Parts: sequence; structure tokens; C-alpha cells
Amino acid sequence: MSKELGRHFEREIFEQPDRWEGLARSDASSALAAALEGDVLLIGSGSSLFAAQLGAIALRRRGIDATAVAATEAPGDHRAYQGRTVVAISQSGRSTDVLRALDALRPRSVVALTNTSDSPLGERANVTIDVAAGPERAIPATKSVSCTIAILLTAASLRGGDQSRNAAVLVRTAETIRAWLRDSTAAIAVPAARIAHCSGIVILGTDYGVPIAREAALKFKEATYMHAEGFEAGEFRHGSAAMADPSTAAIGIVDRDGSPIVGAAMRDLAARGALRLVVGTEPIDGIERVGPIVDDPYNTLAALVTVQLLALHIARTRGVDSDAPRGLTKAIVSP
Repeated sequence: MSKELGRHFEREIFEQPDRWEGLARSDASSALAAALEGDVLLIGSGSSLFAAQLGAIALRRRGIDATAVAATEAPGDHRAYQGRTVVAISQSGRSTDVLRALDALRPRSVVALTNTSDSPLGERANVTIDVAAGPERAIPATKSVSCTIAILLTAASLRGGDQSRNAAVLVRTAETIRAWLRDSTAAIAVPAARIAHCSGIVILGTDYGVPIAREAALKFKEATYMHAEGFEAGEFRHGSAAMADPSTAAIGIVDRDGSPIVGAAMRDLAARGALRLVVGTEPIDGIERVGPIVDDPYNTLAALVTVQLLALHIARTRGVDSDAPRGLTKAIVSP
């Protein structure tokens, strides 16, 4: 296993707690909360779509009508969503799919969540919010995803008058995850090596865990070239579980609320001989659990960092350079 593979990917994973602390000192979340008027539509592609899905859940939890749609699909559904406040999420601010979606949606206003404020998306937006992740050299996005999610979660709480997510909690989360990262190699490298020899990976979650499961699957596909799918844990039991066997790795994204649903699916997989691993705050039976334990308000950030690190170490075991996955670019820009 070469430690030279994925050097940029690794460095950017480890930089995330510093970036979150910067966000805790900024007005990014309050600016987003102030810009959310009326019904909200969040759009994005790839990792940005999964951030949008998580943000939509957080807003709906606070009684706000919010929907997340893939930017690639938005033009087909545009009549259902015209006239909304659109939160357009794009790391580069240059995604052709996002810009074309805005053309079709005719939004009331556009809020750009981007890591590149000086971009075509930034120029089109009524409000542009810099996610302040800093440059990303690795193709698989890390900092920009977690910073976007931190802003969305905090803004949703502010919008709902909920003080559970605030600067102090975000800083405490950053400190806990930073400390865990310093000693994480052995805890992650061993299960990663086992997963690397499986035929495929299923990642199971519920509620906030679903977009995290989908983002994890994308990271595994990008960084390791393994087949991976993210599922709603309950829905996985309705048919898709048939594909699991002893060559399958199953990862459950588990918090207190999701433990019963994810736990049931993970227990089913024991009979199929699947390799099982839990990421999150709650144990399930005797299944190995990895990752830092943080306060509930930002536990999704802990899960994100854990699956990113798993992807890095799986890639190294398989001899894949996760910095530059084949056939991929940082932004999809077409004529």
C-alpha cells in the first residue's frame, strides 16, 4: 500500500476541521438563512446534489417547503419548481448542468453556494456565499462538500429559530474530529483493507444518513473504482438485499434516530455472510464501529470524514491514485 497515492486527497480530508472553524467565525450561514424566502429548491450535481438533499431534509425538519433536484433533471421538472428561491450548489461555479437548470427554472431569486465566488454561477446569483473550503487539488471533493453541508445545517437551524447548531458546537465538532484524525490510520486501514477485497459495497442510511450513504458510494466509486451503492436502509430490504453475499461489504450510517431502521437491515446481512461495518454514533450488536463520536447536530460531518478516509485507504490497498481518477475532471463544462 503506497502512502504516495492520494496525497492531495488525504491532505484535503485532514484540512476540513480547520475550514469548519473558519465557517464558525463567518456569516455564511446567517447570510444563507436570510436569503431563504418562500419555497426553496436546492440543485446540484454529484456531491453537490447529495449536499442539497441533506440541506432539504434539514429545512423540511423546520417546516420549510424544500426540495432537492439533480441539476441534470431540473429542466424536465421546471414547471413544478418555477418561482422558487433556488439554492444552486457548485464547487466550481462553472457546472454547465447547474447553469442550464437555472435557465429553465426561472427562479424568484438565486443563492449560489460555491467554492468559487468569481464564477459564472456567482455572477448570476442574487446572493453568493463562498463556502470557504480553499483549493481542492484532488478530483474527489472533500472540503467543499463538508463546508457546504455545515453551512446548510446551520442555516436551517437559524431559519427555524433552533440554536442547537451554533458556532460553539461546530468548533467543538471540529476539535473532536481533528483529534480523531491524528490517530485514525490504524483504525481505518484494517477494515479498509478487508473492504478492498470485496466485490462491491452497499452503504445504508436513513433520514440524514441517506445523502451521506449516497455521497459515500460516490467517493468509493471515484476513488477506488469499486462498485458501490447507497440505499435507504428500509428500502434495501425490499428487494436489493438479494444481491448481498459473503463478497459484499455493507456499511451502516447510524445515529440515534436511525439505529432501529439501519440496525434491522444490517442484522439481515449477517445471515448472508456480508462484511459489516458501522459508521456513526450508535453501536449495532457487535458490529465493528469506526469514526469519531460527536454531538448530534453535526454528526453527519463525522460520518463524511470517516467514509472519505475509508475511500483513501481502500484506494491505496487497490493501488489506485485517488487524486486523479480515470476519465474525471473537477467540473463538467460543456459547450
